[in-house]
This record gives sequence, structure tokens and C-alpha cells, in this order.
Amino acid sequence: MHSDSNPERWLRRTRRFFAKKSSLVAAGATLTAGIIAATLTLNQQDTAPAAAAIAVVSRPDALPLETNNLRWGFFMDEYIQSQIELKRGDILGSILMKEAGLTYPQVNQLVENCKEKFKINSLRVGSSLQFLRRQAGDAPELMIYEPSPYQYTIFQLKEPFAVQTFKREVDTKIVAAAGVLETSFWQALTDNGLSDELADGMVDVLASSVDFYHQKQGDRFKVVYEQHYVRGEAVGTGKIIAAVYERDGKESYAFHFKKDGQKTDYFDFDGRPARKAFLKSPVKFSRISSRFNMNRLHPILGYHKAHLGTDYAAPHGTPIIAVAEGVVTEATRRGGNGIYVRLRHDGAYETQYLHMSGFARGIRPGVRVAQGQTIGYVGSTGLATGPHVCFRFWKNGRQVDHLRLNLPQPQPITGPLFEEYKVVRDDLIKMLNSVPYRTFNSTERTDVQSPTAP
Repeated sequence: MHSDSNPERWLRRTRRFFAKKSSLVAAGATLTAGIIAATLTLNQQDTAPAAAAIAVVSRPDALPLETNNLRWGFFMDEYIQSQIELKRGDILGSILMKEAGLTYPQVNQLVENCKEKFKINSLRVGSSLQFLRRQAGDAPELMIYEPSPYQYTIFQLKEPFAVQTFKREVDTKIVAAAGVLETSFWQALTDNGLSDELADGMVDVLASSVDFYHQKQGDRFKVVYEQHYVRGEAVGTGKIIAAVYERDGKESYAFHFKKDGQKTDYFDFDGRPARKAFLKSPVKFSRISSRFNMNRLHPILGYHKAHLGTDYAAPHGTPIIAVAEGVVTEATRRGGNGIYVRLRHDGAYETQYLHMSGFARGIRPGVRVAQGQTIGYVGSTGLATGPHVCFRFWKNGRQVDHLRLNLPQPQPITGPLFEEYKVVRDDLIKMLNSVPYRTFNSTERTDVQSPTAP
């Protein structure tokens, strides 16, 4: 928070910002383009980047002070606040004309002023627009869009229609948590107040060594990670520093270790990349509903037919991810496959993802995708009895059961870099060992000492 303790001074600075004149683009032939650019075209499954992934930049010279009564740099007892929840198909221009009484040229001017300050198409379905007006019956003077606790954007709804995004100061602590599975991994985290972000992160760095589809009661885990705080409140998690998952006495580790020139930043105990060449599943937190089977009774066609894939059941709209880095060779809709994507990973391996509800943005033939990147969303297009993804795997042109395949292992760190890694690894193991395992209703965050190396 700012060292300047005078809220009036910060308020004056904020108001001076909105008093500045800015270069305006005439609203003529460009008006239609401006209105179209303000349309909420995001699919409902599209989500903004995880809060932890937002690059937070401290700007004490521009960030308004916030207290209980002073929010977004304005004394709230001077305003009446209202809000509108954004729905699919909403058009920002229409909202501004209805709620603020703006004209077409004024909307266009506001959209033009957003350039290089705020991306109109980043407005997210389900989020809200806050309007501030002086008194009932007045047109609102300000609109605030706050997609996360990390940042917000203020739109002035009068001349000069200024737009500015502010990023809040973030405090980061290294904390740890642990748990014992009494029902499932997911339940062990969520029942004890640990976030979906943390669960996603652990699955991401451990999925290649831990089979999360065959969890066992008594499995246990520990994790050391960054916890973000804004104005003293926990708001999101940053990167995972270290994690261990134990099953039947076998420990699977993932340690953060980032050096220039490395393609990966998580490694196991022996220095092998924690993210293997291929992930085990294209969908997180799903279940296998049908396995690779050369003589399966087809649930729709009613006769026995080879099922040359593995079905993962998941709720409609669940993100489908690429199990490995590759190039999109097909992204189309065809027959019983429904909407699908096919990827080529190298000369030997290909994967295919069937029955999608839709593609992720930018997925088209020729595009290179990263391991773990969202390529589409779970659906039931084509011959499907319910929402799932049928995952198919080719090796040298022949479809195979990927769950029985011995896939190539990545090469470990070697030489002097491995000696450096071992120092970091051993420090992180000490951090993990300092955290006791906890059962249901006793899992809690524990502050830990930062490691001596990254």
C-alpha cells in the first residue's frame, strides 16, 4: 500500500487524471467497427487467464488509495452504485447507451480511447460492470470493470471519456499445505479450503507420474506454493514451489527449477522433467467411462464394434487439453466423430480428441500448440450418449491403447547443472518434510521459510 497516508491527495491525483485532455478519434465511418469491437463474443467456456498468471506491476504513482470507504479512488458515500452482470451476446455499446445515455459517437470515442489501455474483447461473461452516479436519476459518471482482485479498469462516461487500468499491489508469501485422501484428491483439497487453482497446479506438475484416475484412500500429499494477498486478503495462488504425492509408500516429487535455456521448469527427484512427453489424460478431474476395447458393444449403434480410444466423461464445457506439444492437422466436424481436433506430435505419434462442443480460440490446421494448452471443450457431438471426450492415440500410423504404451522418457538434467539442481531439490525436500500430514478438518496453510535457491 502507499506510503502517502493522505487520501485526499490520492483522490486529487485520480481526479486530475480524468481531467486531462486526450487525443480523440472522430466518430464517423469507424463508428460501426467500434460498436462491433465492443461485442461480447467470448464463448461461455472461455475463461480469462488464471489470476495467478496475471503479471502484477506496482504503480504507486498511479494506483488510487483504497480503504473501507475509498474504493477505486473514489469516496463511495458520494455515489450510488449499481451493477450489470454480463451475459453471452451482450454488446458494450448497447449497455452504455441504455445505462449511461451515451450516443453512438460517444461510445465510439470511448472504444477508441481503450486502445493500448484495455481490450474490449477481454470482457468476460459472468463478470459485472459497476456504475457510479451522484444521485438517483442521474446518468452514471463512471463505469468500473474488475475481472479479478488483481486489477480493475475505470471508464469515464463523460468527456474526455478517459480509460485507465490499475493493477493492485500484491504481497506474496511462501506457504505449505498437506492432506490425506479420505474420499478423493479433489475433495481433500476443496474440503479444507484449498483452491481450485492449487489443485490444477498440482495435477499439472504431477500428472505424468501420478495416476489421478486411480486414487486410493490413504494417499497423501504435501505442497509448497506462493500465496498472493491483496489488501491483506488471500486472493490467488502463484507458482508451485514443490510438491509430493505418496501412495503405498512411493513418493512422486515435482520441484520448481528454472534456468535460462530450459524448456521446462519442473523436475522429479532424479532431475527428469516432471511433465513427461505425453500427459496421461486430455481432461483434468474426469473419469474413464470406456476403455480401449477391440470388441465393445456400441452404446448407440447396438452392435459390437472396436473402440479404438479411451473415453473420459466430464461436464459439458470442460476444457480439453493437448497431451503433448504438436501441430493441429485437423479441426473440423465429421460424422460420428462430431467436432474434433487431431494433432501430429512427431514422426511417430498422433492424437485425436472427439465429440467436442467447440474449439478453443485460435485452433485451426497448421497451428502449433503447447502441452497442456486448451484446444476445445467437452461436448456430445456426433455419436455420443453424453458429454465426454473420446481420446485416440496413434503410433506409427496404428491406433493403440495409450494407457498400456511405454512412451519415451525425457532426458534428465546432467553435469554441473544437476549438481546445482540437487542443492535446490534438497532444500525443497527439507521444506516439505517440515510440514506435517493432516487429515480432514485439520489441513491448513503453514508459512515456511523460502528456499535458498530458486
